[in-house]
Amino acid sequence: MGLRFREKSQAVLLYLGSERFLGHVSLQPEWADIRVTESCNSRCVTCQAWKNKADDELSTEEMKDAIHQLGEVGVRNAVFIGGEPLLRRDIGVLVKEASVVGFRNLMVVTNGLLLEDKAEELLRSGVTHVTVSVDGLGATDDRIRGVSGSFDRAVKGVKAVQRLKKDLGLNVAVTLITTLLLKENAEEIPKIVELARSLGAHWMFNLLDPNIDIFRGIPFSKLLEDDERKIDATIDYLKRACRQDPDAVSSCDHMLEFARGYLKTPSKYDFHCIHGYKMLYLGSHGEVYLGCYALDPIGNIRKDRLKDLVDSNAAKKLARKMYKMDCPGCTNRYEFNIATKHLLSHRFLCERKQRGKSAVA
Repeated sequence: MGLRFREKSQAVLLYLGSERFLGHVSLQPEWADIRVTESCNSRCVTCQAWKNKADDELSTEEMKDAIHQLGEVGVRNAVFIGGEPLLRRDIGVLVKEASVVGFRNLMVVTNGLLLEDKAEELLRSGVTHVTVSVDGLGATDDRIRGVSGSFDRAVKGVKAVQRLKKDLGLNVAVTLITTLLLKENAEEIPKIVELARSLGAHWMFNLLDPNIDIFRGIPFSKLLEDDERKIDATIDYLKRACRQDPDAVSSCDHMLEFARGYLKTPSKYDFHCIHGYKMLYLGSHGEVYLGCYALDPIGNIRKDRLKDLVDSNAAKKLARKMYKMDCPGCTNRYEFNIATKHLLSHRFLCERKQRGKSAVA
């Protein structure tokens, strides 16, 4: 009871958005993004990941050890990302290891190209969330993803997951995630939301950001929608859709209004960043990042114990620096940070709604 009260009280202090309380807050990483590979079988116009080389990546045993170390520092939620995580032949083994360690939420983010073939392996390994990137309908998605047939294969993958989870009696949430908003897909957003609804999936969006490593060098000015009328029309539609069917659209007014402002004025960050206190990122070569990939790693799990890195004074100083936004800034997992600006209405209302949706997913 004492530990639980301490954790809750520290969370309140953190979300109050005042730097003077940070001396009473310790690093308590709850989430970890695990980049299991640099390889990718898409050729997206919005991302550089497919140009990376998958040399000297963490072995299965190294990944399993890293997962145990994440558990030791308190992480209970993991997101397996890439590149394309389903290219790892041992992806099911890694998800299973995290399940054995006791992680509550195990998410795999995939382009869907291999999902139909890998669906049963993922579900039997203990995955709780499957997120599939779909950036448009049919030919639009294929052009953005750079691979013919991407859309059809992603949809078949989602259908396979939905069918198998019923057959196996499992509770696995499926989400379609769209890059919002590109010139090429802006007018298709309502149709993508309807697609998610027809597949029994949630829909949510991502924001492109030049400060995140896989997005650096992308000509966003040519790709992003810059017609403010289209931006307003899409955001207004999504706000209505979210209120009418919260099970279909995994968002809220705060997140959508942030997206509206960001799309009109990129690099507009008007919140404190709590990622340094709540999140860790593990690179495919063992790099350990505090909070996000926008900053340099604080160590490497091949030569450093994760607990030593998290407990270090350097990590505490970096977390405080990030909280003050004394960093390049990014939109990665920005939904965690919206709460620092709207503590009462978001932290206790919007997140409660999200928890309710997850319970019936």
